[in-house]
Amino acid sequence: MSYQSLYRRYRPTRFSEVRGQEHLVSALRNAVTEDRLGHAYLFSGPRGTGKTSTARILAKVLNCENPAGGEPCCVCDSCLSIDAGTSFDVHELDAASNNGVDAIRDLISSASLATPGRYKVYILDEVHMLSTAASNALLKTLEEPPSHVIFVLATTDPQKVLPTIRSRTQHFEVHLLSAADLEGLVDHVVADAGLALSPEGRTYVLRVGAGSARDTLSALDRVVAAGGIPDSEDAVDELVEALCERDTGRALIAVEGALSRGRNPRVLGEALIARLRDVFLASVGADLSRLTDTDRARATEQGRRLGAAGATRALESLGEAFVGIQDALDPRIPLEVALVRLTRDDADVSLSSLADRISRLERDGVVAAVDPGLSSPGPARPTAPPPPVANDDTDNPHPDASAMPAAGSRPADVARQELARRSSTDEGGRPARPATRAAAGRPARPARPGSAPTTPTTSAPAAPEPQAEAQAEAQPAAEAAPLVPPAPAPAGGAIPALVDLTRIWSDTLLPSLPQRSRARFSGGHWVEVSDGVAVFGLPNEPHAMRCEELRPEVESMLSAHFGTTVPIRLVVDGSAPDPSAPRVAAASRRAAADENPVDESIDLDDLTNARGTATAGVDRIAAVFPGASLVDEE
Repeated sequence: MSYQSLYRRYRPTRFSEVRGQEHLVSALRNAVTEDRLGHAYLFSGPRGTGKTSTARILAKVLNCENPAGGEPCCVCDSCLSIDAGTSFDVHELDAASNNGVDAIRDLISSASLATPGRYKVYILDEVHMLSTAASNALLKTLEEPPSHVIFVLATTDPQKVLPTIRSRTQHFEVHLLSAADLEGLVDHVVADAGLALSPEGRTYVLRVGAGSARDTLSALDRVVAAGGIPDSEDAVDELVEALCERDTGRALIAVEGALSRGRNPRVLGEALIARLRDVFLASVGADLSRLTDTDRARATEQGRRLGAAGATRALESLGEAFVGIQDALDPRIPLEVALVRLTRDDADVSLSSLADRISRLERDGVVAAVDPGLSSPGPARPTAPPPPVANDDTDNPHPDASAMPAAGSRPADVARQELARRSSTDEGGRPARPATRAAAGRPARPARPGSAPTTPTTSAPAAPEPQAEAQAEAQPAAEAAPLVPPAPAPAGGAIPALVDLTRIWSDTLLPSLPQRSRARFSGGHWVEVSDGVAVFGLPNEPHAMRCEELRPEVESMLSAHFGTTVPIRLVVDGSAPDPSAPRVAAASRRAAADENPVDESIDLDDLTNARGTATAGVDRIAAVFPGASLVDEE
């Protein structure tokens, strides 16, 4: 066969021809010139970076008839025989196919035999593939070989090599070549071999090589043989652009086009992940010297558009998709599903997706500065005056402009102002006492006993006095949201008025109670506020007894909401008992128990899992039928 692959034709034959591994070359050259050779070396690194070639050069210079400056002459019989692979001084063993104990025993038995040259060099490629028994059999000879034997071990996976073997060798790590080194190699091969290569083909060859000299020359062979760049390479560029533009259709079309040309979904996904890794590194400002100037500029631009969060999320999603791609009925499905989730916000509601959306909003300048008191930024929203609402103390449906909130006022502030205005008047429409008198410690005027509650939905509001009307015109009238916000604490520590309790009981106060308290108190209503006590009416005595057990929870919730102590008195059908008597004494409980027998030793709330029972708690029935009364059976 006359033609030889480029990576075989242009394999380095001297230390000076090895590209990108100066640390390894200088160490070996100095060891040869100073006669300080080790008995065993371990070269580890990615494929196609010169591990085996460097081992052969070392064998050549050790047996060369005319070495000069630590370099072989490459013209003597020993050098030529080593290049041809016919030398008796160099023995190469592929540990991937000869990984048993028998192969290592044969190697050990031949190591003690004489050799034509000065040194016998054993090159064990992919040494991590040796079995445990074979590795253990090699240990003794590797540690104390004959004086004329040198071992050179090469591997792409050094962590799989036994620590006992690594400790008996001088370990050198080789790394991927930079873009400048590969450019020089490609230009030299193209000029020396007389190849025709376009600038686009040169960029493609360097990109596919990805730091490996052998992969670069193999890609150069393919481009020259095909006469151009394969069309499948465009699919990866299309996919990355689709992710940057968040174009689902473009991504799916690119996948379909690549698969129709015979590309495997997993191979396509691996190429996409490799490209996204470059994009991620560019987004965080990492070193990309192994990329060409064109690829580095493109990765930087795509990293700016996609962002570090977007690139990280894309890498995670694609990596998770490929975990089960081998078990999928159609290997295209995991790849396409991952691309849809990455390009559509509504298809992925994970935390990483939400973080990516926030990052994109911040990067695009959509998120504006917020108040220092807010804990987290959010999308900027245009502020507009809230719609006017009817005043509770006036029938004028069209308030003047002075009552409207100023532009930029927040709805919550407007609502607080409105609640403060409403709390400044009592139930009959009279203004409350001045704040200075309340601050001096004088309590506010309590609501008159027996007065009917006045609410906007049940009765017409009373005509406001001039002072209340002036206060109403000075305050903006607006409602912030369907839910009424918490009312401010009344001035001077007074408990809230009946109208305030009734207005926010069902929508705000009752839902904030624990489940048991909410179920028991949902069947009652506020009756009045008298003598500093809020009176709460319940339909029957047993219901009141059950609610009495949880009354402290309701009092605590009201006190926390209104900022002042709010005592509660429970009554039946609105008839308040004697204030001097205890609320619910033990004797009254026993008397009520005699009239309406209730087994106090059984807590009905603990029977949530009971099924098929004929009885249920009175409070549960009252919660289902608000306003129902218990009638004793004659």
